[in-house]
Amino acid sequence: MDSRVPIQVRKILNEYITLFQNKIPNTLEGFYLHGSIALNAYINGSSDIDFIAVVNRPLTDEDVGVISALHKELNRKYKDTGMDGCYLLVEDIGKKQCEVNGCLNVNEGKANWGNDNINPITWWILKNKGITILGADVATYNFSVDERVLDDYVLENMNSYWSSRLKKIKKYKAFLIPNKLVDLEVEWSITGILRQFYTLQEHDIVSKVDACKYALHHLPEEFHNIITEAISIREGSNIRYCNSKKQRIDATIQCMDYILKDCNSIKN
Repeated sequence: MDSRVPIQVRKILNEYITLFQNKIPNTLEGFYLHGSIALNAYINGSSDIDFIAVVNRPLTDEDVGVISALHKELNRKYKDTGMDGCYLLVEDIGKKQCEVNGCLNVNEGKANWGNDNINPITWWILKNKGITILGADVATYNFSVDERVLDDYVLENMNSYWSSRLKKIKKYKAFLIPNKLVDLEVEWSITGILRQFYTLQEHDIVSKVDACKYALHHLPEEFHNIITEAISIREGSNIRYCNSKKQRIDATIQCMDYILKDCNSIKN
C-alpha cells in the first residue's frame, strides 16, 4: 500500500476491502483516497478516511443494505477513525454534481443517496494528490478541474456556508459557552476559512494547518494569535494564545470578517 497511508489506516482499509469483496464480489473496481491523507495531514483519532469507491455496475437496494451494514460494523470497531466517501460508476468520476444521479454517500457508518461529495475540491485533490488503493492508477482517469471552477466553488462556499457560520458566531454570548465548544469553533472556523483563503490566493489545496501557517505570512499581525491558537487546537496541544473566551470569539469573528471581505475584493 502507498507509503503515504498511515499504518493504522492500512489495517482498516485491508479489512474493508476483504469484507466488501467477500460480501459483494466482482463489483469494486477501484478505491482511492483524497482529503487529509492525500494532503499528508492525517491526524489519528481526529481525521476521517476520505474515499472514492468505483463500482462496475449500478448498486441495488440489496447492495446498499450490505454496504451500510459493512460500514456500521467498521464504525463500531474503529470508533475514532470514520470512513467518509462515496460509491460511483467509473463514468461519473470528475463529473459535475448535477451530472451524477446515483451516488451512494457514506459517513459515520451511515449510507444514503446524495451528491454532497461531488464537488471541484474532491476532484482536484483526487486528480492532483489522490492515492490509489485498488484498481487503475488514479492518474489514468481522464478528467480535469478548471482553476476558475475551483475558485468559483470556493468563493460561493465562503459566501454561503462560512458567511452563515460567521453570523451564528456573532450571536454567541461568551460567558454561556463551555471552553470545549469555543475550542471546537475556533479550530473549525479559522482553519476551515483559511484553507479556502489559501485556495483563492494560490489556486491550490493544502491541509488546514498548512493553510494557517501560510496565513501567518499573509495576514495582519492582529490575527496571528487566533490563527496560532487554531493550529494548537488542531494539533492537540493545550497551549492557548488568547486570554479569555470573549477574546477568542471576538478574534475569530474579526479574522473571518477580514477574510470574507478580502477574498470577495480579490474576485471582484
